Amino acid sequence: MVRILEHANHYRKDIVFDSYKRTCQNDYWDYDSMTRKEMFERMVETYEPEYLQSICTTWELKALRRLLRNQDLEDDRYRFERQALSAKFLYFDQQLPEEFKKNVKLAVKDIDLDKKALDEEPTLVILGIIRAFGVIEPSLIQAVCSACSYNYKKIIESELFNFWAYLKDDYELIDNSHADEYVYWDYKNYLFNIRNSRIQHERFEPKFLDQDSYISIFYHGYDATNPDIKKFFNAAKKELPDITKFKDELFDNLLRGMLHERKIGLIPFLYSFSESLKKCYEKAVTQICLPNYYGLSLDGYQKAKDQVDFNEKLRSLNQAQTNACIDQKDTRLFYKLYFSVLDFVNQIEQIIPNKKIDPNTYIEPDDLVNVIEVFWKDKDRFIDEYMDKNPSNFTFRNLNIINEFRYGMRKNFLLVLYEKNYTVLNDEGINYMVKSLNDNLDKYIPADKTPLLMQTAIMPFNGRIINDGFLSTSNVRLAQDLISKAFEDYSYGQKIYSLLPKNLN
Repeated sequence: MVRILEHANHYRKDIVFDSYKRTCQNDYWDYDSMTRKEMFERMVETYEPEYLQSICTTWELKALRRLLRNQDLEDDRYRFERQALSAKFLYFDQQLPEEFKKNVKLAVKDIDLDKKALDEEPTLVILGIIRAFGVIEPSLIQAVCSACSYNYKKIIESELFNFWAYLKDDYELIDNSHADEYVYWDYKNYLFNIRNSRIQHERFEPKFLDQDSYISIFYHGYDATNPDIKKFFNAAKKELPDITKFKDELFDNLLRGMLHERKIGLIPFLYSFSESLKKCYEKAVTQICLPNYYGLSLDGYQKAKDQVDFNEKLRSLNQAQTNACIDQKDTRLFYKLYFSVLDFVNQIEQIIPNKKIDPNTYIEPDDLVNVIEVFWKDKDRFIDEYMDKNPSNFTFRNLNIINEFRYGMRKNFLLVLYEKNYTVLNDEGINYMVKSLNDNLDKYIPADKTPLLMQTAIMPFNGRIINDGFLSTSNVRLAQDLISKAFEDYSYGQKIYSLLPKNLN
């Protein structure tokens, strides 16, 4: 039998105070006026059955049942439960302290653990993300909650969340500014190391794993669903005399920034690894997500770095555009013809009722785009009817230009890069060398934004390919294989300067 209050003065006050703040979340914390014993007494008072259910995970409640049967948690299988319950002083000297037993019995007696596991899953996913990142801005957590249909407010106000994470309102970012950031509580002594490591390694856009991976990271510190990581720790357990000690030392070194490209093999040299285990280690350790790499693994960081380097190489091919547009006279002619066709479509389909479409009349852009989309979905029919009726009494030459519009297309293109005389739009491996209207496109879409997805219509006009001036870009982050293919297509693929069939050129 062990009583925690009898050991109150055996602990440093700051350690007791940290646990007191994490567990007695509704108290007014006063470090100077409270004694260690008073802090422990408040924990004893606070640990009512419902509160224990709210601040402990399902795994911890199962472990508490084990303690009530006078069984310890010293096996490595209970590494998380041992550390979590020890931080709450519910596991002390390999026992459940006597002061807590009555309420613990009530807490675990009739609780539906399956339902609790389901209810707490969103919180564990978010905590797993915070543990992987170490330090992360609230806006990203809100975005994840929105994408997963999680209740952000409910999560961040829960006792379980606030035991494991806290909001630091003066975290120093790598640009020396300060911001509100969620911090994984057990990493608060590593913040200096995390920040310095992020300075040395460029901070890339966040990449997220699946929900099961983050639950695993919350419990283990690593993604035990990853087969290479799982294989390594299973093999290490067979070779090392104390797998728990090894894990603690490994993660301490990882969080201190000891893992990088030149020091992958540093940690195994502290142990007598067999050659096969050393290979397993090198394969696994580069896949462990680390706060030092902004939630990426070393492999993920290298891929992100390679992607950035590759994208910069592609962007370096951009040239300042000097003659990548048609002149104003031709632009005026194009709008005259194009708007006449769009007005004809609108009169037939009544998309914007009682509205004349011409270049000199303002129309809401969204309304005009609606007409444009209707036209391009059935362009051949509309052009045939227009040619037959010639509602604007155009000359044969102008009618011929309109007739050639049928060889155009409206869709999503990949804006690959800029040449002096053309904008390169890629679709299905083909590079379309396109002219803009009035101004060079790089005046409006900077070269450092390429490559990017862009929706527009391209069409033949006086022997060239032009876009129709109505375009929208997407902020969707492009997959690296798509960017690599665009680079390959540009370097080796076909370049098209005319959309007309050869017999019409």
